[in-house]
Amino acid sequence: MMASSRELKLVRFWPLSMGKNRNGWLLILPLLLFLVVFFLYPVCGLLMNAFGDGHFTLSHFARIFRVSVYRDVMLNTLSISLMVTVLCVVLSYPIAYTMATVSGRTRKLLFIVILLPFWTSSLVRTTAWIILLQRNGVLNTLLTETGFISHPIDFVYNLSGVLIGMTHVLMPFVVLPLYASFRSLDTSVIRAAQGLGASPLTIFRKIILPLTSSGVLAGGLIVFMNSVGYYITPALMGGVKQTMIAQLIVDNITQELNWGFAAALSVMLLAIVISLFVLFQRCFGLERLMTGSGSKSQESFHIGDKRSFGGKLALWSTIPIGIFLIAPVVIVFPMSMGSSPFLTFPPTHLGFHWYQNFFEASKWMKALFESIKVALVTVVFATLIGTLAAVGIFRVQRGARKFLETLFILPMVVPIIILSIGLYYFLVPYGLVSTIWGLVIGHTILASPYVFITVRASLVSFDRNLEYAARGLGASWWTFSRRVLLPSIVPGIIGGAVFAFITSFDDLVVALFMTNVRSRTLPKLMYEGVAHEIDPTIIAASGVIILVTIVVLVVNMLISGRNRHG
Repeated sequence: MMASSRELKLVRFWPLSMGKNRNGWLLILPLLLFLVVFFLYPVCGLLMNAFGDGHFTLSHFARIFRVSVYRDVMLNTLSISLMVTVLCVVLSYPIAYTMATVSGRTRKLLFIVILLPFWTSSLVRTTAWIILLQRNGVLNTLLTETGFISHPIDFVYNLSGVLIGMTHVLMPFVVLPLYASFRSLDTSVIRAAQGLGASPLTIFRKIILPLTSSGVLAGGLIVFMNSVGYYITPALMGGVKQTMIAQLIVDNITQELNWGFAAALSVMLLAIVISLFVLFQRCFGLERLMTGSGSKSQESFHIGDKRSFGGKLALWSTIPIGIFLIAPVVIVFPMSMGSSPFLTFPPTHLGFHWYQNFFEASKWMKALFESIKVALVTVVFATLIGTLAAVGIFRVQRGARKFLETLFILPMVVPIIILSIGLYYFLVPYGLVSTIWGLVIGHTILASPYVFITVRASLVSFDRNLEYAARGLGASWWTFSRRVLLPSIVPGIIGGAVFAFITSFDDLVVALFMTNVRSRTLPKLMYEGVAHEIDPTIIAASGVIILVTIVVLVVNMLISGRNRHG
């Protein structure tokens, strides 16, 4: 009787184990084929141009190291990226420490200060910084009127502008993992050190710094990887001396039409990024990138007395850093409400003049609807293939799983300028450039990793016993997925869809290559205006983008909260 019982259990669960790999590969296949055809093949096709057309040569690489201008650009890229990384780390420590030591309500406020600019378009933030920092901008006006300076200072179109703009965009990548490291500290070690008479400085130097170094390294590597391939902020806020490698690649494509040399520069840039990615993977693993840091301590702590010099220094330094993060986003709305033909802050006369211009001008409305249309189509495709891959990844062999996870998040690692040019090079012969489908393909490549990561994270906490129970009761795997699995991961799917929408709606770099005057999106139209002369209508457009982003995120929070409590 016992033997027959074992046989019955074996018969019941045998289909589960046998069908596991097959079902997993069927779910993974759409995203896998999509990325191979539209991501790997175009990028590799572009990079092959670096080695000659028809005959092998290394002349393009020799030119990079032979000509001093190109060596200077490479050095600029590395030095600027390093400076941005250091600034992000230094500025992140006080705000991450404060977030870990304050009450829950204050912590939520600081999270808003960090996440609001994080999810706001980098083009909007860059535009706001240009308005704040230009010679007749808000900061120079404030400093001259208060008597701190007698003549305006050049804060923008130079190194300071690039550092300010890039640090503002990339700083949240350090703050969040560093905060997680603070929250995972063993508070008993800190209390023991305090009990033995250690000063706050000693505790910070000998305990806090070593124990939070993993968060700093993780965030620093992510910032550096992003910095070396950055294009928008250096192009708009920098000068000739701050030219970075991504700008040089674009110039060789759009002005020199030298695809071979641009491909060689792309190989150099990609080699740097992939090396950093491999280093990140070896030090922290993909799990750190996809699910964040480890466990969080539920107990707040502080180093010494909050009323001490060290405690006051951390608190008071958080205030200007918080203002630095939130100011470019907050200042957009008051300036967009002005009716003056010039951008001033605070506005002398309030009104909706520039919003009226935005909603009445056909070019702005066409660009807005084009952005929304492309984003909605992108959401459908990215959410579908990203969700299927996230569900299927747990049903394949462990060895193949690691390779596939690396491939699926690779579009987040490869510099977007390389992806954009490679996709353009690939799609031109098929007539898909300057069409909605070419742009949707590019945006789906960018958005699908976010869907995959978000849904995958929600599946980590899924109780696998529910699957065994459903299969034991005779349900097929597809019935189980439809009735049990998918309803339980709906918040993750919605979150992934929100990330996909924002990624598509805010994209500029892919749109620069995949659209023309008739099909351009709202970010591209804004970029064209900022690159030549800032029309105040651009500020109204920035306000619209921020409002759309906030509405989408709030809807996501409400739906997620309802699902958690429903």
